[in-house]
Amino acid sequence: MVTSGLLFGLRVFAQLPNEVISDKITIHEQDSGRFGFSIINTNYMRNTEYFNPIEEGRTLFGYQLQPKFSYQPARNIKLEAGVWLRHDFGGDNPFTTAIPTFSLKAKGKKSELIFGTLEGALSHGMLEPMMNIASVIDKRIENGFEYKKTVENGGSMDLWINWENFIQPNEFDKERFSAGMHVRAVLRKKEKDKLEMYVQWIASHQGGQIDKDTINPFMMQFNTAMGLRYERKLTGKVKSIYADLAMLDYIETSDSKVYPKDMGNGFMGNLGAVVGSTNFMLSYWNAKDYIAPRGTYIYQSVSTVDAKNYEKNRQLLFFRVIQNKALFHSPIIASARFEPVYDLNNGIFDFSYSLYLVYRGDFRFGKK
Repeated sequence: MVTSGLLFGLRVFAQLPNEVISDKITIHEQDSGRFGFSIINTNYMRNTEYFNPIEEGRTLFGYQLQPKFSYQPARNIKLEAGVWLRHDFGGDNPFTTAIPTFSLKAKGKKSELIFGTLEGALSHGMLEPMMNIASVIDKRIENGFEYKKTVENGGSMDLWINWENFIQPNEFDKERFSAGMHVRAVLRKKEKDKLEMYVQWIASHQGGQIDKDTINPFMMQFNTAMGLRYERKLTGKVKSIYADLAMLDYIETSDSKVYPKDMGNGFMGNLGAVVGSTNFMLSYWNAKDYIAPRGTYIYQSVSTVDAKNYEKNRQLLFFRVIQNKALFHSPIIASARFEPVYDLNNGIFDFSYSLYLVYRGDFRFGKK
């Protein structure tokens, strides 16, 4: 039996419609006892034409392949094993990155448990200042433990730990991991409108007790966000309109002295409309001493251009155009994005554009 399926839609988790470049391990009761093979191919081109003092412009251009073999020993349990390959065009090596993957997923009526390779990166649905939009390219694979839960009115919870760097005793390095949570609660849901509240949290840890690294400090950093999102469905060409407002915070509890400040905050506001298969969004960002180890760089006070650069206040205005649709009526889904941004404090106009072409093939070929 052969099927082809794609995660495709325009439902926004908290900010951007990222379903096309998100991951989901599917379990079907009728596949109990079946073996299978799946492949995910993500072709990417992300170009940031940035000339601001905080984030350098960069081009990421290449493809990812993730072939996986699977077996479903029971109606609600699935095992997957494979490899994740990334190749950047123009590189010296055949693959920039090659990472083995393994997932054990168990699914209950309203809950899911994943051990091993997670439904990570953009699949967590975090705000861009909390999680880097480029993580789908360079940090897509997360390994650890994940627990998900849904409720009947549409609310959900995603709780995970991502172990990023393992060390041996007496190694000159630090262990690193991040832990996160994303909770959504539906406050009002009617036929044409919905009001949601969400809470997001990420802890970033660098440390350990068995290393000999005396240069890199112990660090414990936290980022949180609390927001409200309202969406109203319409008829005609404009399918829906929405507003999303969030307050964000940063705190470091470890006294590492790496950054000038150990506390900061930010405000993000989004107004958008879905017209056909195109999402139009206006975003405003205003932050003071905001730092996020896993966040998108352009929102932060610390600089990737020059470590001496530090902007206490960041004010940015984005206008985003995002289109997700099938390519030439094929099983390949295209996500095209154009995102100009104006730095209100520095008077700098930058822009970025991205194109993702995604194919997902799912093949089931027999029972044990």
